[in-house]
Amino acid sequence: MSQSVQVWQVPLAVSEETLRAYEGCLSVDERSRADRFHFPDDRRRYIVARGTLRHLLGRRLEHAPKEIEFCYGEYGKPSIVSDRVAAGDAGNCNFHFNVSHSGELALCALSGHRRVGVDIEKLKSIQRLDSMMERCLSQYELSQVKNEPDQAHAFLQRWTCKEAYLKAIGLGLSQSMQAVEFEISPLKLIRLPQDCASGWQLHPIKNVPESYVGALVTEGEAAVTFSTWQHVG
Repeated sequence: MSQSVQVWQVPLAVSEETLRAYEGCLSVDERSRADRFHFPDDRRRYIVARGTLRHLLGRRLEHAPKEIEFCYGEYGKPSIVSDRVAAGDAGNCNFHFNVSHSGELALCALSGHRRVGVDIEKLKSIQRLDSMMERCLSQYELSQVKNEPDQAHAFLQRWTCKEAYLKAIGLGLSQSMQAVEFEISPLKLIRLPQDCASGWQLHPIKNVPESYVGALVTEGEAAVTFSTWQHVG
């Protein structure tokens, strides 16, 4: 099995036939969650992102997509249940992956033995941007963003990097974003809420459309490949 980190860009607009194919490979709890979405477009995006993840994992691990079984960490990070990973024992997962979606685009990162986190955000205006920046950015980062001509863009660049790291360590937004600090140019992590012994690496994702920003964080140095997923059906 390749040890490179594979990052797949996944368009979420699909035909009805493709949507039904992805829905058919979801678990009962995933279909139940999909049905709780109020807006049809939100339901579609969830099904396509989750169905694609199952196909990618199935191909990498040589399992049928429908046979993939997930367990979840304390803060919701998904892991794969296998003969070596008991349900509910996400901390001992032997294959790491992560997924994020925003607007009409998803990113799926498949890593293997190293922890990984990915995040994507569609660029947009942000209500109460100043208060969001005060809560999420360090004073150093805040001073940098204040000097940017497009503060919302600069903020979302930093948000995706912080979110990708917090997803990689399995804490998500349970940890203050101010505890993660990095330099944007050149791109590198400066301060983390956990021991840096794992050698966390921050990777820009440059092949997304201009209306999106994304980031990838890997545990240690890793070769990264970027591809676009071609839908089934």
